[in-house]
Amino acid sequence: MSSQKPISKSAFIKAEQCLKHFYLYKNHYYLRDPLSKEKQLVFKRGIDVGIYAQQMFPGGVDVTAGSVKHDTPAFAQKTQEAIRNGVKVIYEATFIYDDLLAMVDILVLHEEGWCAYEVKSSLKISETYVKDACFQYYVLKHSLNNLSDFCLLTMNPNYVKHGAIDIHQLFKKTSVKKDAEKNLSYFSYKAQLAKSTLEQQKIPDIQIGPHCFTPYTCDFMGTCWKHEERDESIFNLGKVSKQELFELYHSGQKSISQIDATRLEKASLRMQVEAVQQNHEMYNREAIAQFLQQVKTPMCSIDIEVWSPALPLYEGTKPFEQIPFLFSLAAPDESGTIRSSYFLKEIAEDKREQFLVALLNATDSYESILVYDKTLEEQVLNKCGILFPQYIERITYFKKRIIDLFEVIDKGYYYHPLMKGNFSLKGLAPIVDPGAGFENLAIQSGITAMYTYEALLSVSNELETEAIRAQLIEYCNQDAEITLKLFHFLRARLG
Repeated sequence: MSSQKPISKSAFIKAEQCLKHFYLYKNHYYLRDPLSKEKQLVFKRGIDVGIYAQQMFPGGVDVTAGSVKHDTPAFAQKTQEAIRNGVKVIYEATFIYDDLLAMVDILVLHEEGWCAYEVKSSLKISETYVKDACFQYYVLKHSLNNLSDFCLLTMNPNYVKHGAIDIHQLFKKTSVKKDAEKNLSYFSYKAQLAKSTLEQQKIPDIQIGPHCFTPYTCDFMGTCWKHEERDESIFNLGKVSKQELFELYHSGQKSISQIDATRLEKASLRMQVEAVQQNHEMYNREAIAQFLQQVKTPMCSIDIEVWSPALPLYEGTKPFEQIPFLFSLAAPDESGTIRSSYFLKEIAEDKREQFLVALLNATDSYESILVYDKTLEEQVLNKCGILFPQYIERITYFKKRIIDLFEVIDKGYYYHPLMKGNFSLKGLAPIVDPGAGFENLAIQSGITAMYTYEALLSVSNELETEAIRAQLIEYCNQDAEITLKLFHFLRARLG
């Protein structure tokens, strides 16, 4: 092990998930799948929240400051120096024990001893959060003589911002000491198992399975799953649990062509299998016709984007509260050409009422309002109804006119082999309008749109601001337009 870097909590969790995942992560990191933009943004949010939480215990020493990135031995040495010098608050406190590495966000010396705090930009504590905290506790337990507690700091779901943020109310403290103490022998055993895996200097022979997705999607899917990338892989079936898919896979049915569609009970699954086997779209003309009968003209389609900041910016809001900031409306003009309009809320102020009024005014003249998966739109409208009860009648009228095209796809009335089990609007876009998908847009997902909008808080250059606005509008317009085109696409299937 002397040539190996210490095992961090992240590496340990990978070992818990799959020893092959762990081995590849430690010895063949270059094979790791590219990190998606969405994951990068989520990681950045976690780092930002962790730094913000340091204000709970101000005046500390950051042992990583001014050092080479990832130089954990140097960080560990600086941590020991800080402790010897009487420093009572240490950020990124680093400890190495038995080739195991723990870097805790905040370490504080209280009267009863040292307490470690690990910050999570989340409203809930997951089993994985507890497990990696217990791993860190195990390392600290053997590195500090007077460790009194180890706590997770999560966002308080009940905190409401009034005036300046009260950081001590913003975070919720939960001790994991009892869990950690009960499982010290477990972590000792698992750590030894992980180290022995590395010492074998051989990639573990572990087959793909449900573990590839729990608790997180494996970083090496491109390596382990490269033989499952064919179009007829059973893993390209949607609306089927991973457990069911792997039961088929391990029974020898690795290709959709091997499945007897006549024996499938679910009509939606049977349609998927038949579409792939026959290599053309399948649809239920009668069901689609009945569904589309409810669409009245004039009609439009809309898409709404929301921002959910971990740190509440506006008065009266909570951590991760959904703030609608952009909507796009697409509708055909007299010639049948699709025209788009939009409303983009300025980020500096909480103008949700202005957003709501603009949305209601823009849609008042339409008999039907098409959306794709109405969940978000209804959440936004319901919240606005609570905040602005004076508009409740108009909100109710809006909701009555919503037609959710997702129902057609979700209920299995339509399926195309190119969907490959992806029932999202992004999965349908290249089928509905070839060449007009999302792959060429600067923003390609709602998560990216949310963080791009948040970037406006720190942008002072007017040209950059306008560029960001244009990217957001382009993405939202595309969602609304594809939704409207999906309606015409489905109607064309009726002949």
